[in-house]
Amino acid sequence: MLRFAVRTTAAARATTTPGPAVIPDGTRFRPWRILRTAPPTIWAITLLFTAVLAGWSVMMPQYHAPDEPNHVDAVMRLVEGKGWPHPGHVVVTRGGVGAIIAAPYGSSKRPRDLSTGPFTAAQAAPRDERPSWEELERTPAPRGGIQQIVQHPPLYYWVNAVILKAIPDGGDNLRWDTIIGILRLVSVAMVAPLPLLAWAGAHRLSDGSRVAGTCAALVPLAIPELAHIGSSVNNDNLLVLTAGLATVGIVYVLRGDTSLRTAAWTGGFLGLALMTKSLAIVLVPMAVLAYVLAWSRARRDARALRTTTAVTRALDAGAGDGAASGGDGRVDDRPFRLADTGPAGPSAAAQRLPWRQILLGGAITVALGGWWWIVNVVRWGAFQPETPGFPLGQYLGDDWGAYREILINGTILRWWGSFGWFEVNLTTVPVRTGTALVIFFFALALIRARNWRIRVDLLLLLWVTWGLFGLMTLQSAKNFDKQFHVSGISGRYLYAGLVSLAIGVGLGAAATGRYLSRIMPLLFLAGAVTLQVWSISMVFPHFWQPKGGDLGDAWDDMAAWSPWSEGTLVGIAVAVCALAVATLAGCLWVLVIGERDARPSRSARGVVLAGAGVATETRGSSDAPTVAGRGSQPGADAALPSAADPAPGDAGARTQGLREAARNRAVRLHRHTVVNEQPRPDRPVRAQPPSPPAAQPSTAPPPAATAEQPAATAPQPVAVTLPAATTSPPSTPATEADGASRP
Repeated sequence: MLRFAVRTTAAARATTTPGPAVIPDGTRFRPWRILRTAPPTIWAITLLFTAVLAGWSVMMPQYHAPDEPNHVDAVMRLVEGKGWPHPGHVVVTRGGVGAIIAAPYGSSKRPRDLSTGPFTAAQAAPRDERPSWEELERTPAPRGGIQQIVQHPPLYYWVNAVILKAIPDGGDNLRWDTIIGILRLVSVAMVAPLPLLAWAGAHRLSDGSRVAGTCAALVPLAIPELAHIGSSVNNDNLLVLTAGLATVGIVYVLRGDTSLRTAAWTGGFLGLALMTKSLAIVLVPMAVLAYVLAWSRARRDARALRTTTAVTRALDAGAGDGAASGGDGRVDDRPFRLADTGPAGPSAAAQRLPWRQILLGGAITVALGGWWWIVNVVRWGAFQPETPGFPLGQYLGDDWGAYREILINGTILRWWGSFGWFEVNLTTVPVRTGTALVIFFFALALIRARNWRIRVDLLLLLWVTWGLFGLMTLQSAKNFDKQFHVSGISGRYLYAGLVSLAIGVGLGAAATGRYLSRIMPLLFLAGAVTLQVWSISMVFPHFWQPKGGDLGDAWDDMAAWSPWSEGTLVGIAVAVCALAVATLAGCLWVLVIGERDARPSRSARGVVLAGAGVATETRGSSDAPTVAGRGSQPGADAALPSAADPAPGDAGARTQGLREAARNRAVRLHRHTVVNEQPRPDRPVRAQPPSPPAAQPSTAPPPAATAEQPAATAPQPVAVTLPAATTSPPSTPATEADGASRP
């Protein structure tokens, strides 16, 4: 029995000028699958970041974080059932003032004046003697200041209030220091997934680069100010989490996932972000533009595929019957699948205007958080109402030069490390070095990107940081123009764009070269450890080391003020050291193996592409063309079928299109574009001339399968195999498919 060989459009392209690349739909965004597929190194980095955050939550004295007294008081307002009033109509509660007096912040005579420390164990009341919040509410205290936090939506405070009430005998019955400690740990839990989110975005945008994902995950660990803010009570922490989740969803949209499920996920994250803080508004145009880009790319790819297909048909038709049939004049009349002849291109759903996705995501966004701002505009006439009587900030006079200095240098400093109420600041060297490195790696990612689509994606991700900076500048400049006071400038307002920035930095680290990129995770880890140790060596003695004392005395003072036992503090320190060693081992593993064996996520459903399409190739004696399918690995030759030389007696030369094309690049198609396409009949069979007796098929059994030529019955788990031809009578010679006859 003669074996069949299939001539495809991709084979014709291999012999002509390659057409434009066709990028099919991306894999689906499934948050839980991201958790399951994250490698051990990423989990080690995430756990190390969590332990570092927990350590910072103890090292910083209570209320020595921006606006932390007001944030805690806003949570307790909901715990006590006092509601969420309009800005300007409410002040800090009596319990909030009492907590300020009891904490290492103020005094009974001057509760609003910040104490700078150091704070000693002698000043700390024993834990069993510290009053509960309810007792502070019954204790006379000075009138509280303006509570400006109610200008924000209440989601962050509602989540914290629910957690406090869920604790047995919790709520306002807990000690004031325990309440602050628990709320800080809730913030730690919100910020802790940042390395995992940065890895997920970089992994998807880079098509599975191990170096890019690892370096992106290490970026949050290298920002000491993030560890400080992320371990304090602050609504920016929930904004960072929800914005990071939305960013990962948008990355999947940019890579072709325009499914309604992903639109629902992204819209949900955007809605939660808007219900946290007004700065989340910058994410909305980014999400809409991502869908427009994905739709435009799908249409462009479909046009490119139609163009190359038409050219191939013309070439095949002009080649004549002999060339089209491989030289023996025979034509294959078997049905075939369009997906088996090359890339099916973007699905029909991806080529439609994404109004369904935008409407669904927009509806969920409005339902979960957008309605808050609509009500503000309708009811109060402002997107975010101002707080009457709120302190104006630092007076600068009519000096716009001084304002620009604070705006630029102050933002950069407070992004890297300005701790407490700007009480301890990192020096110029680490701040400028870190800023220069971030700019360098992001620029390198733009310059050395594979194609313009990746560059556009990176620029879109960079929009979050620039948009947040623009909103902050607009608001602060407006106030400065009226009052000559500067306020509302802080680096933490830009943390909602941290995941986007980390993705670009990770891709830049992977673009440093085949061998240099291997050591980038180690260098990133070394830089992160250096900045953390540098910051801790400045903050820890400033707040806890008494005059004439040593670091042991500072530890005792910190343990005395902490809401947790000294054993808990020791456990946190041991966890940081152990997880640092585990992270180091993971970075060394990346150094050893590099990018080798990079695998796509489990949701991959795709074929291997290069140039303008996928060629198909016959395998052994299976008489069926195959395409790389589920389980294929981008850039890995192991995912491709072997291209053995034609055995004697094969009709025509076997096409090498798949092997030639697949080694250049890999992208993934949805399941229905590869697996679920139904067979469709070819054009009518042309009359075949009778074959001479010498050309009749041999009755000898087929040769046994070898390692280079698998048997026809051998399972092919990574290929979609056409069924054997059954429509021809036994006396009809074997035929080949005519490439010109394919639609």
